[in-house]
Amino acid sequence: MKTTLMAHNVMSHDTLPSNLINDNDAKTIPFPSSVTPPFPDTSDILAALRTQGWILLRGYHYDVETFSQLMSQLCQTLTYDPARQNITSEAQKVDAGTHAIGLHIENGNTPMPPDVIAFFSELSAKKGSQTTICDGYAVYQSLSPELKALFGQPMRISRYLPQVIWQNYVATATSRADADQISFNDLNQFITDTTSKTLTHHVEPQADGGVRYVLQIPAIRADDLSGQPAFANTLLGPSFNYEKPEFTLADGQSVDEALVAKLTQICEKYTQEVHWQNGDVVILDNKRIMHGRRQIEVSLAERKLYIAMGLGIKDSVD
Repeated sequence: MKTTLMAHNVMSHDTLPSNLINDNDAKTIPFPSSVTPPFPDTSDILAALRTQGWILLRGYHYDVETFSQLMSQLCQTLTYDPARQNITSEAQKVDAGTHAIGLHIENGNTPMPPDVIAFFSELSAKKGSQTTICDGYAVYQSLSPELKALFGQPMRISRYLPQVIWQNYVATATSRADADQISFNDLNQFITDTTSKTLTHHVEPQADGGVRYVLQIPAIRADDLSGQPAFANTLLGPSFNYEKPEFTLADGQSVDEALVAKLTQICEKYTQEVHWQNGDVVILDNKRIMHGRRQIEVSLAERKLYIAMGLGIKDSVD
């Protein structure tokens, strides 16, 4: 089942057509008429993230700089994917080919996935390329008791990481500028510092300087903003810039094609599509909302999409 974007997911500077507005929809967020300059108030954005997990900002005509400023206002610390190209000090280019991409949370195979992510469409593809949005809380509620119990236990995620990738990741996570000087001891210290009751991880050094990275974390996690449990993980997701991970569940079984098909069918019931317009911004609670993409049906030169990611929420703006 595919659904399209509903009015309560839009905070628009333009007037919404009356046939899109549901007076009985408690999630409708009125545009604050006092906002100047014509950008939404961050308190309204955070309210939307806490209630529905994501929001589309349309009609504000963002550019790369104002998009970057928005994420700096929302998040305490910005974070980055070491395999992506930086466009500004806050934003990175999204480049993952043209094929469809399965649902996932961003950087969900790492020990520190972002709390909030945002996408900005500078140039929107005229055909295909819809971003898919899936509410992990709704998926969690629909799971059988057996699946809830299974996914609530730590699963094992294993994959190879080249040396430059793990060095850049640790440097970014620890605010160091000398990524090429990050040592194996630094990596082990980072692992010790980020291990918790719900997250354990270790590395197996490889002869070429890379590592086999093994992370154990539940596929169901507590949403940081609303405190709700959510099926929010990377089981259905891509590995465009990395080796495809191996997933092993707590009962010892691998994530096979039958289980992936079953989860895909469940998640599709709660999936919406963002049909991008130039200047749109979508902001997601990355611990609750999974995202993906439909196939791009135009040249990559006809699409420019950027991402920014952050840890920690600023509850108030200076």
